[in-house]
Amino acid sequence: MRHPSFTYANVMSTLGVFIALGGTSYAVARNSIGTPQLRNGAVTSAKVRNGTLTRADLARSAIGLRGPRGTAGPVGPLGATGPVGPPGPAAAEAWKGLPFTNGWTNYGFQWETGGYRKDQLGVVHLRGLITQAAGAPTGGPIAILPPGYRPQRARIFAVHTGETPHAIGRVQMSPDGQFVWSDGATGETDYTSLEGVAFETD
Repeated sequence: MRHPSFTYANVMSTLGVFIALGGTSYAVARNSIGTPQLRNGAVTSAKVRNGTLTRADLARSAIGLRGPRGTAGPVGPLGATGPVGPPGPAAAEAWKGLPFTNGWTNYGFQWETGGYRKDQLGVVHLRGLITQAAGAPTGGPIAILPPGYRPQRARIFAVHTGETPHAIGRVQMSPDGQFVWSDGATGETDYTSLEGVAFETD
């Protein structure tokens, strides 16, 4: 029995078939398939693994409308009590009578008496309607306030003064505690209002 012999033509044809078949499979494995290689409708739901697409991969029409708001859940447990905050400012002091000097006194009748106090922020306030009992005021101290109720620098205040005529007068407060009548309308019996006079001590 005669065995077939290998010829150059047989070998080359067999090698060509092997390369053609093997080379094609190698090319597919090496390179990914891109969009041009996919026919319309080639990717179906069955070929997409569940959970691999995100909201950004879907068309707006595929997302659908937002559903109605659900019912509120139960109230959660009460949280722990927070730390205690710093104490707030103390209450304002009670009013003290103005320590008059140089013949000054309260105007009287239904009018508020002269007084002073420090509020919860440390601001000193004056109040009341006062008068120079022995004639028209000519200047000089109305009262001398104690330490702790004096400004660090001199202060000037506009106040209502007079009896006839009514006018705007001037009083000033010095760092040494002297509260001085400086200028205004005078008459017998005149008045000076201390309402609205206030200053800081620091």
